[in-house]
Amino acid sequence: MALDANEKSYILDARNNYEDDKKEESGKFNSLPLASFNFINSIIGSGVIGIPYALHQAGFGLGIMLLILVAALTDYSLILMVRSGNICGEMSYQGLMRASFGRTGFYILTTLQFIYPFIGKYL
Repeated sequence: MALDANEKSYILDARNNYEDDKKEESGKFNSLPLASFNFINSIIGSGVIGIPYALHQAGFGLGIMLLILVAALTDYSLILMVRSGNICGEMSYQGLMRASFGRTGFYILTTLQFIYPFIGKYL
């Protein structure tokens, strides 16, 4: 009961369709746009979700002013860190802490960076 070249086998077609779907799905999760989105999402973080609630609690006008103030303070602190790194010749946050506060500061920073995800998750 062999198939002719013109006959259609539903079993083979179903298996081929499944393999094609599998190839399409595997490419869907490994694309550059999706990886970029995940990277940007991890940078922005979940703190963005709380902004509408904070604006609601503070009031729209005061909330916008506080948002601008915090953005300016963050920008200024980053400028200071980059300048400090250039002055002492360190290009990493850990190196800057070691140059500024010695070995103790480096160990404190390392410990805080290690436990930070647990603090965020459980507090």
